[in-house]
Amino acid sequence: MPATPVRWHIERHKHILASHPEVRALQGTYPLSQAFIVALVAADVALAWAVRHTTWLTLLAVAFGVGAFVGHALGVLIHEGTHNLVARGSRANRLWMLVANLPLLAPVAIEFRVQHLLHHKFLGEVDGRDTQAPPRAEIAFVGASPLRKFASFSLGRFFYPARSANHVPRDGFLLLNWCLQTLATAVLLWLVGGKGICFLAVSGLLAFGPHPLGARRLSEHFAMRADQPTVSYYGPLNRVSFDVGYHVEHHDFPAIAWPRLRALRKLAAEEYGGLFAFQSWTRLLLAHFFDRRYRVEHYTGFGAILGTSPAGPCPARKTPCPPDRQSGPPSPDGGSTGGMLPPSFV
Repeated sequence: MPATPVRWHIERHKHILASHPEVRALQGTYPLSQAFIVALVAADVALAWAVRHTTWLTLLAVAFGVGAFVGHALGVLIHEGTHNLVARGSRANRLWMLVANLPLLAPVAIEFRVQHLLHHKFLGEVDGRDTQAPPRAEIAFVGASPLRKFASFSLGRFFYPARSANHVPRDGFLLLNWCLQTLATAVLLWLVGGKGICFLAVSGLLAFGPHPLGARRLSEHFAMRADQPTVSYYGPLNRVSFDVGYHVEHHDFPAIAWPRLRALRKLAAEEYGGLFAFQSWTRLLLAHFFDRRYRVEHYTGFGAILGTSPAGPCPARKTPCPPDRQSGPPSPDGGSTGGMLPPSFV
């Protein structure tokens, strides 16, 4: 692998363009995402209104089974706006990100934009510049404890407020994000009441925390192979997540909007077919919590590689790997990281 994860993606980008110049046509905005933002914001508010008089058990069930999916989808579209793929121009994309942020309660859109662009620029530079990397203090504290892994995964930002990802320059759009969310939360409280607000808060926590969808955060840069800093997920939950699981493809070509990532993988199949890929976010989440070998330090850049086969683990695929590569520790997708990974539900 090249010296850095960023260089790995840069070289892949150049090689794919040289081999498949038609990939350039896939780049550009996808304005229909604006309609999805409006529909999902309306759906989230409607759900909060619908559960405002239900039992707490019903509220939690709806939040887990429906609300988390809506909140996660809005988060993915905020991600699209971060890369200026929702509309033309940075200003327009930021405004659409603010709209998508409305039912998520916390003012996260503009902070995420700054943090995520730095993550792309400094992927794998784990001592401060990769804003998605966990701090070493978190790694030392969590260790292999299932309870601490659960707490860190669910509420890590609150446990480690000094992490580099929390420091964002205060500009006009950041202040607008804060003010708009304060106003929106007040209006939502009047409209859906305290229980409706609780529904939105729980849905948001689950969307990016202890839920199959939340496992996306683990899968994207989980170090399963020493020569692969980024990992894709090709399971069925992509269908309700705007294909955000196509993460190697995204880092290779950040200017390609979500509905064209599958076309990229198809055009350059030889570049993606040999990579490790997850098939189940649910199995990865459970393995992370309950298998003591899965740790926070398995984020790319720390040097802790879960797949220990000398040849590296094989990708998830429908045909078996060669016999000499069927080794390695158990994979969250079943079997071993060096063998065939069976299909899974989520």
